[in-house]
Amino acid sequence: MHALSSRGLKIEYEVTGAPAPAIALLPAWMVTDRRMWRGQVAALGDRFRVVSYDGRGSGGSGRPLDPGAYEPSELVADLLAVLDDARVDRAVLVGNSLGGLVAFLAAALHPDRVAGLVLIGATVDLRGGAPSPLHQAMATFEEPDPAWSAESGWRHYNRHAWQRDYPGFVDWFVATALGAEATPEALALGRSAGLDNTPEVLAATVARRQSDSERLRGLATRVTAPTLVIHGDRDEICPPAWGRELASQVRGARLVELAGAGHCPHVTRSETVAGLIGAFAEVAR
Repeated sequence: MHALSSRGLKIEYEVTGAPAPAIALLPAWMVTDRRMWRGQVAALGDRFRVVSYDGRGSGGSGRPLDPGAYEPSELVADLLAVLDDARVDRAVLVGNSLGGLVAFLAAALHPDRVAGLVLIGATVDLRGGAPSPLHQAMATFEEPDPAWSAESGWRHYNRHAWQRDYPGFVDWFVATALGAEATPEALALGRSAGLDNTPEVLAATVARRQSDSERLRGLATRVTAPTLVIHGDRDEICPPAWGRELASQVRGARLVELAGAGHCPHVTRSETVAGLIGAFAEVAR
């Protein structure tokens, strides 16, 4: 176990496996922690140097309450600080959900540090147009009773709902993210990670989140690293159409769409996703 200071904030990380090549498993949204990658760490550690870390606001890392601390630029800076501290010049970046956005931004803005890019259910919307349920929930996050979702489970994704029943939100979100394939063990682990946080910290991570499809489309043209897009066709957090559009706009990207999988196939189909990452990393290095 290692710890470093990134812009004055503690970031906890671990490194396992062979000296090289390196795979960095990025943290997702702060409702979870690096334990979500345990299947990939176990499967890939004999062939790769695997770096995983708790994102700011989760796990063993610092948990600021200032929304500005969770700007995407801060999250990219944390990634680079972890790579520097672990003495990794270039790595295959693997990101799920919000971690996919951070990996995408790092590949566009710091291409010299990225050997390859694996995006799993990434929160990268290049389509724009009609807002997704996630975007609608973020837009109405501060409203006491967001009417648009009154008949929907997304009513849980709301600051006031978290203050009333944070465990209820965690249960709903974990079940929604993992989908129908979730085992009782996976649900319990997800619930444990979610309840390890607080609604106050999690709310700070949402306050500044916005979708800027036009800017992201411009950045997609700057991604030069080999790219693998993995998306479950039953993803209820990030629409499968996002993954298809991402694969079509990043030059040379390959799309693997997993039939029946939800938002977190690296949890529900650990061996399958580890195999995809490993095969990709062998070529990308």
